[in-house]
Amino acid sequence: MTDTDHHQHGRGRLHGRLTPHGHGMGPMNDPGRYERVSGHLSGRLYRRVARDVAALRLPAGARVLDVGTGPGTMPRRIAESAPGLRIDAIDVSTEMIAWAQQRATPGVTFAVADVAELPWPDATFDVVVSTLSQHHWADVDAGLREVRRVLRPGGQAWVYDVRWALPQEESVAASLGTGTSVVRERRLARTSWLNPVGRLVLRPV
Repeated sequence: MTDTDHHQHGRGRLHGRLTPHGHGMGPMNDPGRYERVSGHLSGRLYRRVARDVAALRLPAGARVLDVGTGPGTMPRRIAESAPGLRIDAIDVSTEMIAWAQQRATPGVTFAVADVAELPWPDATFDVVVSTLSQHHWADVDAGLREVRRVLRPGGQAWVYDVRWALPQEESVAASLGTGTSVVRERRLARTSWLNPVGRLVLRPV
């Protein structure tokens, strides 16, 4: 996708020059540097998401998808907090996935893929998470439709992002059609209003 394509969608230019993998981080196009800085800035959020997944007490073999994994920090956190899960992690950046694959983690598989065209059948995953990547998606509606498609009955998707970048419930619900509960949490539970991160929650109904 070209820089013009992202500009037309109004996404992917949050930090200036668009990089090939869509993170838009300029000099942060280096996976090692991105891992260090994102771990420092977002470590608390990563730990929270991992704890929330663990709190679901999913059975061994349950499947989790991490969308926009970058260098792979989030799925490793989940694997540490909830051993026994099958975790797939994707990113559109071949560089990020190559970096993530250098360190093997039991239960975690990395692949290059686009959220708008997920390479799994319907109803594959019990949980889908996306942490601070949604504002880089070229087509948010298509991405959310795909996330909903791969959710199993009784599953849920958690899309974490800066509050002002999350789409409104009404527009998401209209895009997804009937059969999905959509909740936009402007404030994460047990956090201050100063915390800029919110969450979009999708559940099949």
